[in-house]
Amino acid sequence: MAATLSFNPVLTTRTRVARVVVSFVLVSIGVGLLISAQLGVAPYDVLNTGIAETFDVRFGVAFLITAATFYGTGIVLGGRTGWASLIGTIVIAPLVEGVLAILPEPEAMAGRVPMFALGLVVLAAAVCLVITTELGPGPGEVFMLGLIARGIPVARSRWITDGIALALGVAFGGSVGAGTLIFAFAFGPLVAGGLRALHYTPPVNVANAVVAP
Repeated sequence: MAATLSFNPVLTTRTRVARVVVSFVLVSIGVGLLISAQLGVAPYDVLNTGIAETFDVRFGVAFLITAATFYGTGIVLGGRTGWASLIGTIVIAPLVEGVLAILPEPEAMAGRVPMFALGLVVLAAAVCLVITTELGPGPGEVFMLGLIARGIPVARSRWITDGIALALGVAFGGSVGAGTLIFAFAFGPLVAGGLRALHYTPPVNVANAVVAP
């Protein structure tokens, strides 16, 4: 196994599990806010909806297909899964449905834009928290971490991850809104900044390490 570069504070098991639980809740809130804002879903969900419509399958089935694909590719690249990856795949969808049941759906842009912005920030915080636990992030994050393990900087890795999901989603007929494009450009820097704030550096394979410009 290749050696890795990683300089991170040691977290207690209790802290790591607590961060996982909080991240699940925040992901649900963030996704719910993005959906309720109706300005465009995240690139990963563009792919899910595109596959669901093209192959006439339920959204949950499309989610499992894309999750398996991104998990598998991410692992090959060097990303790591864990028990939290499996638990998240099971519990987040029902949590999102619960959030959607209580969130308003404002018609005016004055309400939708702040809702979208808040959802974007909350979702980035959730992603950063679960990554720092090293107990298993979601499929998009495993793919991103695989790219990071290959020496690609955090923000750029997220741009590639979301760019691939968006391109495939459009090819399959998924719907894209202005918010989708904003998400694709803004999410990478938000995640990079969040990980820095948490003093966490994702592992990089020494053999593939590069110095970011």
